[in-house]
Formats: sequence, structure tokens, C-alpha cells
Amino acid sequence: MAARNTQHPEADHWRQIVTSLYPDAATRTYCVPPVHFNRVPYVRDVVPGTGLSMHVLQPQPRARFLHTALSTKPEGWTVPQHMWAEEPEPHLPPVGMQESDLRDDFAQNHVMLNLQELGDSRHEAMFILSQLQFGSYLNESAYAAAAKQLPRPKDLPQRDRQGDFDFLLIHRQHGILVGELKSVGKNQGVSNQSHPPADPDLADKVERAVKQLDKSERMVRHLVSDIGPGMTVKKTLFLPYVSSAQLERVLDNDQQLEQALCQSLGAANSAEAVQLCCCSDQLSQPASYWHVTPAVLSQLSTWWQHRMACTVDTRLTDQLYLDIVARFVGPATTVSVPCYNNVRVEVRTAGQAVAELGRRLALLVLTLQQLGLLNRDPPRVCISGAPGTGKTVVLVLQGVRWLRGGHDVHVLSTQYATRALNTSITQQLGMSLSAGPTPSLTPGSVSYHKYDFLNREEDVEKAVTDLVACVKNGHLYVLLDEAYFDSSQKPGPADILLVSQLAQRVPHLYLWCATVYNDDIPPALQTQVFTVPLRSAPAVLREIQPVLQGEPVHDYSDSGVPAPGDGLSVIQLSHHGNAHTGWWPLDCAQCGQDIAAVLRRLGVGSSVANRPSRLSYRDVFVLTRSDDLHDDVTDEAGRVTSPASGVVRGLKDAGVPVSVLGRQDFLHNRARWEGAVQDVAVAATDTVTVARYYWVPGLERRVVAVLQGRDQSDDDKGWTDEMTDREVRLDAVSRCTTQLIMVRTPPVTTTTTPPSHTTTTATTTTTHATT
Repeated sequence: MAARNTQHPEADHWRQIVTSLYPDAATRTYCVPPVHFNRVPYVRDVVPGTGLSMHVLQPQPRARFLHTALSTKPEGWTVPQHMWAEEPEPHLPPVGMQESDLRDDFAQNHVMLNLQELGDSRHEAMFILSQLQFGSYLNESAYAAAAKQLPRPKDLPQRDRQGDFDFLLIHRQHGILVGELKSVGKNQGVSNQSHPPADPDLADKVERAVKQLDKSERMVRHLVSDIGPGMTVKKTLFLPYVSSAQLERVLDNDQQLEQALCQSLGAANSAEAVQLCCCSDQLSQPASYWHVTPAVLSQLSTWWQHRMACTVDTRLTDQLYLDIVARFVGPATTVSVPCYNNVRVEVRTAGQAVAELGRRLALLVLTLQQLGLLNRDPPRVCISGAPGTGKTVVLVLQGVRWLRGGHDVHVLSTQYATRALNTSITQQLGMSLSAGPTPSLTPGSVSYHKYDFLNREEDVEKAVTDLVACVKNGHLYVLLDEAYFDSSQKPGPADILLVSQLAQRVPHLYLWCATVYNDDIPPALQTQVFTVPLRSAPAVLREIQPVLQGEPVHDYSDSGVPAPGDGLSVIQLSHHGNAHTGWWPLDCAQCGQDIAAVLRRLGVGSSVANRPSRLSYRDVFVLTRSDDLHDDVTDEAGRVTSPASGVVRGLKDAGVPVSVLGRQDFLHNRARWEGAVQDVAVAATDTVTVARYYWVPGLERRVVAVLQGRDQSDDDKGWTDEMTDREVRLDAVSRCTTQLIMVRTPPVTTTTTPPSHTTTTATTTTTHATT
């Protein structure tokens, strides 16, 4: 039967919005929402001596968890002006969370990643909707008048109108697939291992799933009945931790269940019914759920062929496909993600997913270990840990505690590479102090001391002299982030000497420092190792973790608590093709244009939708290893004497506002360089920052594009491509919280060797680049 012509007045408008949000809707796969957001168990605790409360990870998955609110930052401000810019509202009631919620979240993300890879690999035109509540369909009040003219969930009997679609796939050729997900078989907690489930438990879950599938089918047929009567609607059961053999065994032992499943799926027998279900045999391994291998894709494709691709729905025209999509993901339907307060957060596009996941990752969280360290309050501590493990957060909290106790705090930057980070720390201390309750004592003051241990050996003695002069009643309070204690490399010996001399000369020295590397930590410091990653999405961490074992850096560990979300796949760009120039992406204007195109697709800087879940230019880093990066160099008359690096020109030509933190200003206009450092430290200007990653250790952005490249100094030091790659991953990739963009150069296939960039100056040469 052909679709009836029942166009409603809003149809064209909804279709236009969908095609603007999803410009390739007719040719590619979209997940809506693009990222699965986990329900993360936190408790609240007060950090001793600060008067400030923080989120604390609760790593006991069998306990009943307490949630706290995630509030929205001030509009347009994505790097907090003080560390508690996202302080939750204190009066929201806690929400209980069960261990099964964590298990279901893991399974939902696991299956969604596999389906996305399947769609991308096969170039399928479809939308994969997940966890869409029946009540969210056409429920936006602004479109209530139009919705009244269309089939809605409330038209069905009460028993059918409540529920949700675990997965709803709308395919351009094959129709609609309703999928019910059961995480049965998953180990307790959030570990990545599974075990064979007990058959009675599996049978009970399958029985429930069949009933839910049948209800979901009735719902979706009703919702499209006016425009697509008789449309193909198929069903499937997702059992990511149950094998096909286990499912078949359960069906063989329960004839009634076998009949129910066969009838629901339209199968002739149990063997065919099992083929139409997606089990662990067709999915990636739980321990590496993100790694969808060609073998897994082959198994998934076989399942897909049996379940969906075996038939084509000739009723589906291009317009009808878009009309159905527009109803389910258009403006009249709420596409929200779980949030721990009453604020509704809508996430429809990849850019909104990056913004919202980045916001949640920026929420300041402590582990129980970190809270315990602050409770113990030792006088001298060196916190060691891989990037993103909360070292700087703990330093600032300790600094706030000292300030509230009436003590002056001295923040040290011992080399130019740490200027931006320590500028940020200094500002956070002052603003965080004012954000808390009024101290009972007159608070202390913050002083910022800048030195250059890398190039001026006399600065070590000067720093000791300056700090000893600041001692009050035998007490001195010092914070030193991004310390470097490798005695074989600059500035390692200098930092070691500073700590040793202060410990000898100051009777009551309180010194807390942090370092990525764990070598040669002075004995005057008590060592604390942080290993739980808190700042980057797992998709980014997977790019960093492989190199940690090759460096004197502690590996990441599992906290037992899921991250807010897995993150989006790494975007790979290639410096290759006729339009590309130069040996490296840094020299290539086309690479700048390609990065700008990605930023446009993510909606960076867009003012079309003034919502919290959006990205600003200040959310973006473009990072290079080379010191040859520079903006336009001009003479006194303002004439350009040396054009900007190619990638900078490309970004500017594409209309992207850019700030460059490069070598020219550092060497020739130190005042302007210091101003640029101040700006990038607090993201004061809404521009994309293009920098050598040496200048921005400890700082993070939601979107980071990393440019492949080498320096002449690499060859002088005998560095291999593998060594360079390790540094890039540890020092540049780690600056990313949410969306990573890698701009790579294809392997050189000729005998010609790419030229290296200008030799690195002494001001920035070190074997381990500070991060």
C-alpha cells in the first residue's frame, strides 16, 4: 500500500532542520545521540581546610550510589574562571543508582560503537537512535499544535504508551529495526570481562525482551501509520555477553520461549531466531569493545544480511525516509541524554556531543586517594602521574587550604614552558578563594615567581634567595607544577637543587609539586602516584596509553567507575594530495583548511543554536612539535615580511580566528609573547590557539588537532620516528579531553628525505618535553 498524502504544515520545516543538522543524511550513518553518556556514581565531600565541596568517585559498584548535579557553565565560558565554576546546586536531592545501571551503560555503549562501525564500513544510509523514550516523541511544547495532527504514543492503550527504544534503526532502503538490549552475562561492576550467564537468568531476560520488542513494534508502527502504513519493521535482540550457542541452548530447553521468540522475530525455528539476534559472536570483545576488527565486521555484516539487508522496502522514497527521520530526531522530538539534575540536556549532533562530554570531563572530581592525601596534609609532597590524573587540581586545592589558613602561597614557574600553566594556577587560587565561604582568618596572598632554569643557571640561586626572603616565622608555602627531576637532562638538576636547598634552609617548608615523570624525585619529598585518568575521554586515552610503558611515567589504572562517556572516534586527516604543499602539515595551507572544515562540521563558533552544548573557538588547540610555527611577521610599516605558517594561513582563509603562540614573539617581542601566554592560560579570547605543545603543558581543550612533524634537533639527537611519536602522544594528544584530530603525513615512499625544520633554540631544547 502506498503512503497516504498526509503532509502536515510543519513537515517541510522539520525536514530542512534535519538536513541542516545531518547534511549527509542520505548517504551515511548517524548515531543520535552520537555518544552514549554514562551515569557516573559520585558522592560529595568537603575538602579539608578549604570550605569547598567536590565530587568524589565512588569505586564500589555494588553499593547504592549518590549522584550530584552537573550544572551549566556561564554561557560562552568553557575554561572555568575559577575551579568551582560548575558548583552543583546544593539543594538537589541525591538520586539512587544500582550496579545494574553501570552494566547497562557499558553494554549500550559497546553495541552502539559496533553498530556505528558497521554502518560506516558498509556506507549505510541510516540513523541509529538509542534510548529514546516513547514519551519524548513529538513532545516539544513549541510544536504541540502540529503534533496533535499526528499519531502519538498517548493514542495507544496505557500498557503500550510507556517504555523506550533501546535501539531504533531507520534505514534508507531496508526500513526500521527495533532492537532490545540485555546486558545479562556481564560481570558485576564495570570490569571488562564477561562470564557465561546462568541459563535461567538468560531465559528470564529473553522472555522480558520479547514482550518489550513486541510493544516497541506496536509503537513504531503506530507512529508512522499515517505516512508509512505497512512499512517494514523488523526486530532483534542484542545480547553482547551471551554467545549464540548459549542462546540456542536456552531455547532448546524452553519450547514456550522458543515459540515466543520465533514469532516475534519472524523466524521459522530456533536456529533461525538465533541468527536474527546479535550475540557476542558478532561483536567486539568486552575487554576491547572499541576495537572492531575486520573479523568482527565480517560477523556483524553476516548478522546484518540475515536481519536487515535481505529485503528492500520499496515504499521508502528519499522524502519519506527524511520525513520519518524528521519525526524521530527533528525539533519536535526531545533527544536528551541522562543528567543528574533536573536540567534537560539535548545532544543531537557530534559537535553538541563533544561540547557536553567536554563539559562533564571538565567537572572537577577527586578520587578517594586524592581526598585522603588532602586529609593527611603532609608538608612536602611530589605528585607523580600521567597526564590528566588530577595533579594540578590537588595542588590548587592545597594552595586554597594554605591561603584560607592565613599563609602566603608562592607559585613557581622554573622555565618558560610552564608559564601558561602556572599563570592559570595563580588565577585559579585567587578566584577559588573568593568562591568559597568567608575564611575565619585573614587569608594569605598569592605570589607568582618566574625563572628560567633551562638557560640561566644563576636563576636557581636567585629563586632560593627570593623564596628564603619570603619566609615568615620559619614557614614557607610553595607550589611547583610541571617540575622536572631527571638529573641527566635540563632542567632536571636545577629543580632538584631548588628543592634540596629550600629543604635545608627553611625550617618549616611546605612544598607541594607535581610531575609527569617519576625519575629522580628528591628524597625531601614524599611521593604520591596518581594513576586514575579524570580529564580525557577513553577514546583519547587509548591514543596515549600505548606509549606510557616506554617512558618513566606511571600507567593509567581503572578506577572501577566509568568515564562520563567513551568519546568520539579520532578524526584522521592526511597531508596528502595535489592541494597540499610543504613536507609537513604545519607548512600546508590546505591542512589548515581541512582542520577548519572539521571545526565547521562540529559547529565550532556557530551561533545558530544558542545552547549550552556548543563549542567555541577557545575550545580548540592546534598543536605542532616544530618551533618554526609563526604568524605573519611585519616590519615597522606593517608590511608582511614573512607570511604565517601554512596551517595558520589556511585556518585564517577559512574564516577561523587564530592566536599563535610561536617562536618569533618569544625571541623578538617578549611582551607580546607574555600577553599571548596570559590569554591562552585562561582562554580569554575566543580564538583557536595554534602553538608548539611545549608551551601549553597542563592546559586542556575539548578539541585538539595534532600536526605531525619533526625538527632538525631530532636528527641531531638521533631521535627515531617512534621516539617522536611517543613524545607527541604524551605531550600533545594528552592536551585533548574529548575530540582528537590527527593530521598525519603518509609514509615517504621515495629515497628523498623530508627536510627538518629550523634548529630548535636552546630555550626550548630538552630530551623529555615537559607536559
